[in-house]
Amino acid sequence: MAINLKTTEGQEAFRRLAATSAVVIDGLRYGTAHRLGFGYDEVVAVNPSVVYCVLNGMGSYGPYTRLATHGLSFDCFAGLSPPIIEADGTPRLSGAATGTTGVLAGPLYAAMGVLAGLHAAGRDGTAQYIEVAQVDAAINRNFQHLSALANGQPDYGEGIRASLRYQYYETRDGNYVVFIALEDKFWRRFCESLDRMDLYEPGRQKPGEDVEAEAWLRNELTAIFKARTRREWTDFFIATDIAGAPAFLGADLLDDDHTKARRLVYEQAQPDGTSKRMVGTCIKTNPDDGFAPPAAPHVGQHTEEVLTRLAGYDAAGI
Repeated sequence: MAINLKTTEGQEAFRRLAATSAVVIDGLRYGTAHRLGFGYDEVVAVNPSVVYCVLNGMGSYGPYTRLATHGLSFDCFAGLSPPIIEADGTPRLSGAATGTTGVLAGPLYAAMGVLAGLHAAGRDGTAQYIEVAQVDAAINRNFQHLSALANGQPDYGEGIRASLRYQYYETRDGNYVVFIALEDKFWRRFCESLDRMDLYEPGRQKPGEDVEAEAWLRNELTAIFKARTRREWTDFFIATDIAGAPAFLGADLLDDDHTKARRLVYEQAQPDGTSKRMVGTCIKTNPDDGFAPPAAPHVGQHTEEVLTRLAGYDAAGI
């Protein structure tokens, strides 16, 4: 639906909707809802048991609340998109810097907060205030790295690049698998399954303990994994109960059997008669239930329906 909150009529329509809504979400820039007369106190005045959720970039308090931002702001602030330094010394954004971590994580945290707020409001009959800043969400997503820095501990990622039993390996078909035999039971089972117990003891040494043995083992594992395809290794991991997984770098993920079985890709009809392949939700119900929602409605498509059914307007009032 679409209403103009800058008009007296639009403000009245919003107020009537807020009075009967279980949840009101303020997704506007900091201060805008209050300026329009729809801050927390104003909404609670017409709906004493509402769950009021503020979801914005930098939050409603702190020195940066009025900072104009985009999604990239949150990820860079949180240290999730460090710069790549070019040969000339200038910093550049990485090609992987999509700036979507805080943007996507923020609403997920807000949804959890709203659910908790609904429970509390239903139990106590009182209004609930929830606030999520997308920059906070980005920081939360980087908690392992930041927690290590805060406590003077080695970074979570240090040593992973040199790891042998927790690593990418190329397969015969030019694809990759990720080998995750961190636990000794998986490593032993791997060596036994391949009849390569000569790998077992070298693979149990700590990184850097024997550089020559490490180099030898890396070469052996590289050759071993190149002897089978990604699918063959996936079947091997399943058959032997060894931790590992196929790794995808492109659109072939969309055609993987598991992806399709989980209904993570579906065809969606578009208003112009074409169709698009869309990524499905990770929230599932019954495995037999299909999932192919229609395309999103255009702006204002359901305005009349919402105002008549929920706000009590008649056709003349709209």
